[in-house]
Amino acid sequence: MKQTVRTFVAALAACVACAVWAAEKPATEGAELGKWTMDAPAATALAKETGKPIFIHFTGSDWCGWCKLMDRRVFSQKGWQDYAAKELVLLWVDFPRDKSLVPEKFVQQNKDLAAKHGVEGYPTYVILDPDGKEIGRLGASGEGTLESFLDEVRDVLLLKDIEKLLSAEDLAAYRAAEKEKAAVEGRLEALQKRFMEEAKAMQERFQKEAEPIGKEYEAAQKKLDALMDKARAAAKK
Repeated sequence: MKQTVRTFVAALAACVACAVWAAEKPATEGAELGKWTMDAPAATALAKETGKPIFIHFTGSDWCGWCKLMDRRVFSQKGWQDYAAKELVLLWVDFPRDKSLVPEKFVQQNKDLAAKHGVEGYPTYVILDPDGKEIGRLGASGEGTLESFLDEVRDVLLLKDIEKLLSAEDLAAYRAAEKEKAAVEGRLEALQKRFMEEAKAMQERFQKEAEPIGKEYEAAQKKLDALMDKARAAAKK
């Protein structure tokens, strides 16, 4: 009996949790600070009206494991909701397997937004200033917490005010470090591209040289199979 009561209570709690999450589904019309919306034009208008940045959540809500992890660990938490209600316009850009989750009128909008911001994986979080200029982007982390993610968001938002926060000397050093980082990233990308091209060439060479060897292997296997058939037949006599 006690186990039945516990099971019932657990099921009830799960239902309540689901109901709370369902109540926080993205709006399909209009935008409100701290509330998810699929309506990109409304989000853009609200950002300009309030001077608040837009936080775009590119997600595969019903299949992406990392997306679900972040929804549970960060976006469903009161700390996030309290912060976002004061500081962010939240835009939900979803690419679910269940197509009923996204109204038809937003399907092309979402594709265009992903293409515009070069989004290829989920989740990706792109932060825009009130004028629509990208100031930073974030991803999911297996070790991340609500507070660590909020710190990352705050750091990105500092970038739009960096010229006001640093002295001329420090700002110059910051810009120099940005260029240095960009140069290093460029070298890494070039190295990766070169190795990928070399790997592709090696794979093609392997396939070409392995083909005749593979045929020899198949011929040898056929001989073995034929002899095994003879052995099986002899064993039955």
